[in-house]
Amino acid sequence: MSAGNKVLKEIVADLESVLNKCGIMYHVFYRTKSVMSIDSKLKKKSAEYKEKGKKMQDLLALRITLYFTDDVEIIHNYLKNQPNFDSESVDESEVDKFCPKRLNLVMRVQEKHLQDMKAARQETDYEDLIDDTYEIQIRTILSEGWHEVEHDLRYKCKDEWDDFKEESRLLNGIYATLENSEWAMLTLFDRLSYSQYKNKAWNSMLRNKMRVRFADKGLSEEICTYLSNNTETAKLLFRANRSVILKSVMEKGFSYPLTYDTVLHLINHIKVKDKILAKYEDDILKQDMDLLFGEL
Repeated sequence: MSAGNKVLKEIVADLESVLNKCGIMYHVFYRTKSVMSIDSKLKKKSAEYKEKGKKMQDLLALRITLYFTDDVEIIHNYLKNQPNFDSESVDESEVDKFCPKRLNLVMRVQEKHLQDMKAARQETDYEDLIDDTYEIQIRTILSEGWHEVEHDLRYKCKDEWDDFKEESRLLNGIYATLENSEWAMLTLFDRLSYSQYKNKAWNSMLRNKMRVRFADKGLSEEICTYLSNNTETAKLLFRANRSVILKSVMEKGFSYPLTYDTVLHLINHIKVKDKILAKYEDDILKQDMDLLFGEL
Protein backbone atom coordinates (compact mmCIF):
# COMPACT_ATOMS: atom_id res chain seq x y z
CA MET A 1 0.00 0.00 0.00
CA SER A 2 1.36 3.43 -0.89
CA ALA A 3 1.73 6.04 1.83
CA GLY A 4 -1.03 8.10 0.19
CA ASN A 5 -3.49 5.21 0.25
CA LYS A 6 -2.66 4.54 3.90
CA VAL A 7 -3.43 8.14 4.88
CA LEU A 8 -6.59 8.22 2.79
CA LYS A 9 -7.99 4.98 4.21
CA GLU A 10 -7.53 6.28 7.74
CA ILE A 11 -9.19 9.60 6.85
CA VAL A 12 -12.13 7.76 5.27
CA ALA A 13 -12.47 5.43 8.28
CA ASP A 14 -12.69 8.43 10.65
CA LEU A 15 -15.26 10.16 8.44
CA GLU A 16 -17.40 7.05 8.03
CA SER A 17 -17.43 6.60 11.80
CA VAL A 18 -19.04 10.06 12.16
CA LEU A 19 -21.54 9.48 9.35
CA ASN A 20 -22.53 6.05 10.68
CA LYS A 21 -23.18 7.40 14.17
CA CYS A 22 -25.81 9.82 12.87
CA GLY A 23 -27.29 7.25 10.46
CA ILE A 24 -27.05 9.34 7.28
CA MET A 25 -27.31 7.27 4.10
CA TYR A 26 -24.20 7.65 1.96
CA HIS A 27 -21.37 6.10 -0.04
CA VAL A 28 -17.75 7.27 0.07
CA PHE A 29 -15.41 6.95 -2.92
CA TYR A 30 -11.74 7.86 -2.71
CA ARG A 31 -8.53 7.87 -4.73
CA THR A 32 -4.89 8.86 -4.64
CA LYS A 33 -3.97 10.86 -7.74
CA SER A 34 -2.06 8.72 -10.24
CA VAL A 35 1.48 9.51 -11.34
CA MET A 36 0.18 10.26 -14.84
CA SER A 37 -2.43 12.70 -13.53
CA ILE A 38 0.09 14.45 -11.28
CA ASP A 39 2.52 14.82 -14.18
CA SER A 40 -0.19 16.14 -16.48
CA LYS A 41 -1.44 18.71 -13.96
CA LEU A 42 1.86 19.97 -12.60
CA LYS A 43 3.68 20.15 -15.92
CA LYS A 44 1.02 22.61 -17.01
CA LYS A 45 0.90 24.58 -13.76
CA SER A 46 4.34 24.26 -12.19
CA ALA A 47 5.45 27.74 -13.32
CA GLU A 48 2.19 29.29 -12.11
CA TYR A 49 2.43 27.47 -8.78
CA LYS A 50 6.03 28.57 -8.23
CA GLU A 51 5.27 32.20 -9.09
CA LYS A 52 2.21 32.45 -6.83
CA GLY A 53 3.44 30.13 -4.11
CA LYS A 54 0.49 27.79 -4.70
CA LYS A 55 0.55 24.03 -4.33
CA MET A 56 -1.56 21.12 -5.55
CA GLN A 57 -4.17 20.27 -2.93
CA ASP A 58 -5.82 17.12 -4.25
CA LEU A 59 -3.13 14.44 -4.21
CA LEU A 60 -5.66 12.69 -1.98
CA ALA A 61 -9.37 13.09 -2.67
CA LEU A 62 -12.63 11.59 -1.53
CA ARG A 63 -16.25 12.04 -2.51
CA ILE A 64 -19.23 11.75 -0.18
CA THR A 65 -22.29 10.71 -2.19
CA LEU A 66 -25.49 11.30 -0.21
CA TYR A 67 -28.88 9.69 -0.80
CA PHE A 68 -30.84 12.86 -0.04
CA THR A 69 -30.20 16.44 -1.08
CA ASP A 70 -31.12 17.91 2.33
CA ASP A 71 -28.16 16.04 3.85
CA VAL A 72 -25.69 18.06 1.76
CA GLU A 73 -25.97 21.14 4.00
CA ILE A 74 -25.62 19.03 7.16
CA ILE A 75 -22.36 17.43 6.02
CA HIS A 76 -21.06 20.65 4.46
CA ASN A 77 -21.53 22.61 7.70
CA TYR A 78 -20.06 19.83 9.81
CA LEU A 79 -16.87 19.68 7.72
CA LYS A 80 -16.51 23.49 7.61
CA ASN A 81 -16.58 23.56 11.40
CA GLN A 82 -13.75 21.07 11.80
CA PRO A 83 -10.40 22.47 13.02
CA ASN A 84 -8.57 21.11 9.94
CA PHE A 85 -10.86 22.87 7.42
CA ASP A 86 -8.79 24.95 5.00
CA SER A 87 -10.93 26.38 2.18
CA GLU A 88 -13.81 25.62 -0.16
CA SER A 89 -15.05 26.10 -3.72
CA VAL A 90 -18.83 26.49 -3.87
CA ASP A 91 -20.89 27.47 -6.90
CA GLU A 92 -23.96 29.55 -6.07
CA SER A 93 -27.27 28.67 -7.71
CA GLU A 94 -28.44 30.92 -10.55
CA VAL A 95 -32.17 31.51 -10.86
CA ASP A 96 -32.32 31.39 -14.67
CA LYS A 97 -29.63 28.79 -15.32
CA PHE A 98 -29.32 25.08 -14.62
CA CYS A 99 -25.76 23.77 -14.41
CA PRO A 100 -23.79 21.44 -12.15
CA LYS A 101 -22.80 23.05 -8.87
CA ARG A 102 -19.34 22.51 -7.40
CA LEU A 103 -19.06 21.82 -3.67
CA ASN A 104 -15.43 21.01 -2.90
CA LEU A 105 -13.68 21.44 0.44
CA VAL A 106 -9.96 21.41 1.10
CA MET A 107 -8.97 19.93 4.47
CA ARG A 108 -5.56 19.95 6.12
CA VAL A 109 -4.08 16.56 6.92
CA GLN A 110 -4.12 16.06 10.69
CA GLU A 111 -0.87 15.92 12.61
CA LYS A 112 -1.12 12.14 13.14
CA HIS A 113 -0.96 11.66 9.33
CA LEU A 114 1.78 14.19 8.49
CA GLN A 115 4.65 11.69 8.40
CA ASP A 116 2.82 9.40 6.00
CA MET A 117 1.67 12.40 3.95
CA LYS A 118 5.30 13.50 3.60
CA ALA A 119 6.16 10.02 2.36
CA ALA A 120 3.27 10.21 -0.14
CA ARG A 121 4.58 13.51 -1.52
CA GLN A 122 8.06 12.04 -1.78
CA GLU A 123 6.69 9.23 -3.96
CA THR A 124 6.05 11.85 -6.66
CA ASP A 125 8.51 14.00 -8.61
CA TYR A 126 6.90 17.20 -7.28
CA GLU A 127 7.22 17.03 -3.49
CA ASP A 128 7.69 20.80 -3.15
CA LEU A 129 4.57 21.53 -5.26
CA ILE A 130 2.13 19.35 -3.30
CA ASP A 131 0.42 20.54 -0.12
CA ASP A 132 -0.39 18.58 3.06
CA THR A 133 -4.08 18.74 2.25
CA TYR A 134 -6.81 16.60 0.74
CA GLU A 135 -10.03 17.39 -1.12
CA ILE A 136 -13.58 16.38 -0.27
CA GLN A 137 -16.38 16.60 -2.84
CA ILE A 138 -20.01 16.41 -1.72
CA ARG A 139 -22.64 15.15 -4.16
CA THR A 140 -26.00 13.43 -4.22
CA ILE A 141 -26.47 9.91 -5.47
CA LEU A 142 -28.76 10.87 -8.37
CA SER A 143 -26.27 13.43 -9.69
CA GLU A 144 -23.26 11.13 -9.26
CA GLY A 145 -23.80 9.22 -12.52
CA TRP A 146 -24.31 12.44 -14.48
CA HIS A 147 -21.06 13.90 -13.11
CA GLU A 148 -19.12 10.77 -14.08
CA VAL A 149 -20.43 10.86 -17.64
CA GLU A 150 -19.88 14.61 -17.97
CA HIS A 151 -16.36 14.45 -16.56
CA ASP A 152 -15.16 11.72 -18.91
CA LEU A 153 -17.02 12.74 -22.07
CA ARG A 154 -17.21 16.55 -21.93
CA TYR A 155 -14.88 18.03 -19.29
CA LYS A 156 -11.83 16.08 -20.50
CA CYS A 157 -12.41 17.07 -24.12
CA LYS A 158 -14.06 20.51 -23.97
CA ASP A 159 -12.77 21.57 -27.39
CA GLU A 160 -14.84 18.83 -29.05
CA TRP A 161 -17.99 20.49 -27.71
CA ASP A 162 -17.22 24.01 -28.96
CA ASP A 163 -19.46 23.64 -32.02
CA PHE A 164 -22.23 21.81 -30.16
CA LYS A 165 -23.72 24.43 -27.86
CA GLU A 166 -27.25 23.02 -28.12
CA GLU A 167 -26.08 19.52 -27.19
CA SER A 168 -24.11 20.93 -24.28
CA ARG A 169 -27.20 22.79 -23.07
CA LEU A 170 -29.24 19.60 -23.33
CA LEU A 171 -26.66 17.72 -21.24
CA ASN A 172 -27.08 20.38 -18.55
CA GLY A 173 -30.84 19.96 -18.92
CA ILE A 174 -30.49 16.31 -17.93
CA TYR A 175 -28.78 17.48 -14.74
CA ALA A 176 -31.69 19.86 -14.13
CA THR A 177 -34.12 16.95 -14.41
CA LEU A 178 -32.14 14.98 -11.84
CA GLU A 179 -32.06 17.96 -9.47
CA ASN A 180 -35.84 18.31 -9.72
CA SER A 181 -36.19 14.57 -9.10
CA GLU A 182 -34.19 14.91 -5.88
CA TRP A 183 -36.59 17.50 -4.53
CA ALA A 184 -39.56 15.44 -5.72
CA MET A 185 -38.20 12.48 -3.77
CA LEU A 186 -38.04 14.55 -0.57
CA THR A 187 -41.64 15.65 -1.13
CA LEU A 188 -42.65 12.02 -1.62
CA PHE A 189 -41.15 10.93 1.69
CA ASP A 190 -42.64 13.93 3.48
CA ARG A 191 -46.08 12.98 2.17
CA LEU A 192 -45.56 9.36 3.18
CA SER A 193 -44.54 10.24 6.72
CA TYR A 194 -47.49 12.63 7.10
CA SER A 195 -49.99 10.00 5.93
CA GLN A 196 -48.45 7.44 8.28
CA TYR A 197 -48.61 9.96 11.14
CA LYS A 198 -52.32 10.48 10.47
CA ASN A 199 -52.82 6.70 10.39
CA LYS A 200 -50.85 6.26 13.64
CA ALA A 201 -48.37 3.99 11.85
CA TRP A 202 -45.55 5.14 14.10
CA ASN A 203 -42.75 2.89 12.78
CA SER A 204 -43.39 3.91 9.18
CA MET A 205 -43.76 7.56 10.13
CA LEU A 206 -40.41 7.59 11.93
CA ARG A 207 -38.61 5.67 9.19
CA ASN A 208 -39.78 7.91 6.35
CA LYS A 209 -39.43 11.13 8.34
CA MET A 210 -35.86 10.52 9.52
CA ARG A 211 -34.48 8.54 6.55
CA VAL A 212 -31.50 7.13 8.46
CA ARG A 213 -30.00 3.65 8.80
CA PHE A 214 -31.79 2.16 11.79
CA ALA A 215 -30.17 -0.57 13.87
CA ASP A 216 -33.36 -2.56 14.43
CA LYS A 217 -36.84 -3.19 12.99
CA GLY A 218 -39.19 -0.93 14.93
CA LEU A 219 -40.44 0.86 18.05
CA SER A 220 -41.26 -0.99 21.24
CA GLU A 221 -44.96 -1.71 21.77
CA GLU A 222 -45.14 0.44 24.91
CA ILE A 223 -43.90 3.51 23.01
CA CYS A 224 -46.33 2.87 20.14
CA THR A 225 -49.16 2.66 22.66
CA TYR A 226 -48.02 5.88 24.36
CA LEU A 227 -47.97 7.76 21.04
CA SER A 228 -51.42 6.48 20.09
CA ASN A 229 -52.78 7.73 23.40
CA ASN A 230 -50.90 11.05 23.38
CA THR A 231 -51.57 12.63 20.02
CA GLU A 232 -50.11 16.03 20.93
CA THR A 233 -46.72 14.47 21.69
CA ALA A 234 -46.94 12.44 18.48
CA LYS A 235 -47.66 15.65 16.54
CA LEU A 236 -44.63 17.41 18.04
CA LEU A 237 -42.40 14.42 17.24
CA PHE A 238 -43.62 14.44 13.65
CA ARG A 239 -43.09 18.19 13.28
CA ALA A 240 -39.54 18.18 14.67
CA ASN A 241 -36.94 19.35 12.18
CA ARG A 242 -34.96 16.34 10.94
CA SER A 243 -31.87 18.38 10.04
CA VAL A 244 -31.70 19.92 13.53
CA ILE A 245 -31.78 16.44 15.09
CA LEU A 246 -29.04 15.02 12.86
CA LYS A 247 -26.85 18.12 13.27
CA SER A 248 -27.13 17.81 17.04
CA VAL A 249 -26.18 14.13 16.92
CA MET A 250 -23.10 14.90 14.81
CA GLU A 251 -21.98 17.94 16.78
CA LYS A 252 -22.41 16.33 20.21
CA GLY A 253 -20.73 13.06 19.24
CA PHE A 254 -23.71 10.87 20.19
CA SER A 255 -22.56 7.27 19.71
CA TYR A 256 -25.39 4.88 20.62
CA PRO A 257 -26.79 2.46 17.99
CA LEU A 258 -29.71 4.18 16.27
CA THR A 259 -32.60 1.91 17.17
CA TYR A 260 -36.11 3.22 16.50
CA ASP A 261 -36.61 3.81 20.23
CA THR A 262 -33.30 5.68 20.54
CA VAL A 263 -34.05 7.94 17.55
CA LEU A 264 -37.47 8.77 18.95
CA HIS A 265 -35.92 9.56 22.35
CA LEU A 266 -33.36 11.78 20.61
CA ILE A 267 -36.16 13.80 19.01
CA ASN A 268 -37.94 14.03 22.32
CA HIS A 269 -34.81 15.03 24.23
CA ILE A 270 -33.66 17.63 21.69
CA LYS A 271 -37.00 19.22 20.67
CA VAL A 272 -40.22 17.83 22.20
CA LYS A 273 -39.33 17.60 25.92
CA ASP A 274 -42.09 15.19 26.98
CA LYS A 275 -41.02 14.10 30.47
CA ILE A 276 -43.42 11.15 30.62
CA LEU A 277 -42.13 9.76 27.31
CA ALA A 278 -38.59 10.17 28.68
CA LYS A 279 -39.42 7.63 31.42
CA TYR A 280 -39.21 4.92 28.74
CA GLU A 281 -35.52 5.70 28.20
CA ASP A 282 -32.89 3.25 29.36
CA ASP A 283 -31.14 4.64 32.48
CA ILE A 284 -27.67 4.80 30.89
CA LEU A 285 -29.09 6.31 27.69
CA LYS A 286 -30.95 8.92 29.76
CA GLN A 287 -27.78 9.90 31.64
CA ASP A 288 -25.85 10.43 28.42
CA MET A 289 -28.69 12.31 26.73
CA ASP A 290 -29.01 14.57 29.76
CA LEU A 291 -25.27 15.23 29.60
CA LEU A 292 -25.19 15.93 25.83
CA PHE A 293 -28.51 17.66 25.23
CA GLY A 294 -29.57 18.93 28.65
CA GLU A 295 -31.96 17.51 31.20
CA LEU A 296 -35.70 17.46 30.50
